[in-house]
Amino acid sequence: MLLSAVPASASSWTVALRAGSAGEAQTQAAPAAPTGVSDACVSSSVREVIVTWNAVTDASSYSIFKSTTTSAGSYSSTATGVTGTSWTSGTLAAGNVYFKVEAYVGTKWVSAESAATGETTLSTSNPECTQP
Repeated sequence: MLLSAVPASASSWTVALRAGSAGEAQTQAAPAAPTGVSDACVSSSVREVIVTWNAVTDASSYSIFKSTTTSAGSYSSTATGVTGTSWTSGTLAAGNVYFKVEAYVGTKWVSAESAATGETTLSTSNPECTQP
């Protein structure tokens, strides 16, 4: 397979196959960002949260990201390879948490991050998990 060089500003590229090749070229758009992302306390007596979202067409897995600052803060990876449309945390540290979700199609295509969930407050006293 030969790839033709294209300027970086171009929005498309050309694939040329060698004579006699049986290969084919396919394009695929990145998956849409997950929608309907929300979180809820598993119980008011534990510092665990369940995050849910709407399925993304053709998504094979999802990754969950957590922020302990603000909804616009820095997020770190919390879970990868989630195959359903919900994820339950283990026991979390006290403080405020926010979550975002990304969708993956295979191993090469990833969506933009979803919108952040609302704030969930975790405490070391009862109730341990609350949402405004």
